[in-house]
Amino acid sequence: MTGVPTETLRLDSAQDIDTAVQKAALIVKSGGLVVYPTDTSYGLACDPTQEDAMTRLIVAKKRDSGLGVPLLFSDFSQVEAYHNFGELERILVRLFWPGALTLVVTALHPVLAKVSGKRDSIAVRVPDHPVPRAIAREIKGPIVGTSANLHGGPTPFDVGVAMEQLGSTVDLYIDGGPSKSRLNSTIIGVEPGTPGNIKVYREGDITLERLNEILKVDADAVRFWTRRIVYADM
Repeated sequence: MTGVPTETLRLDSAQDIDTAVQKAALIVKSGGLVVYPTDTSYGLACDPTQEDAMTRLIVAKKRDSGLGVPLLFSDFSQVEAYHNFGELERILVRLFWPGALTLVVTALHPVLAKVSGKRDSIAVRVPDHPVPRAIAREIKGPIVGTSANLHGGPTPFDVGVAMEQLGSTVDLYIDGGPSKSRLNSTIIGVEPGTPGNIKVYREGDITLERLNEILKVDADAVRFWTRRIVYADM
């Protein structure tokens, strides 16, 4: 552990959540780093539009700046400012958001290279947890949704695991108790074309079996999906 965290807020009530969100939003807007609970693993937030904040986050995680980071949003309307959603993508959003599904999409406008990993795509998600969504709502934009650990370190499904790895490099820890899942989000994208294939980058909390079962019984999905799920390295 690199030091004693500046502050830890435990969430025991709705009032605690409001207090934590307000404090986290101020820190994020000022260029700071916040560890927060999600519906998957704990995340490490900063403002993805601030170059210095992104640099600080990457240094704290000891992560390659060329890898890119996912973004978490308050709701679908907030994500629409970052991507023009196609029909199949909109269906996936309707079926799985808020939730543990990350979509790899083409960025509508340029973002920092540390966010996109110098690609034209970004990874976006609306999580099924009130804290990250409220922070994004408060700052009127997405927060970084990378896991709150050192690159290659243990996945933090409990805030203590994040503290042990990141220590005082973080300005605020929000302790929401153990995560309800022991898996990270599933990451997919939609290949161009109508109908389109679904491309899998990582299988996580939403299994491919469940993804397939839900899509194949949705009337809209079967119109815009080839019923093929392929892997990103294929």
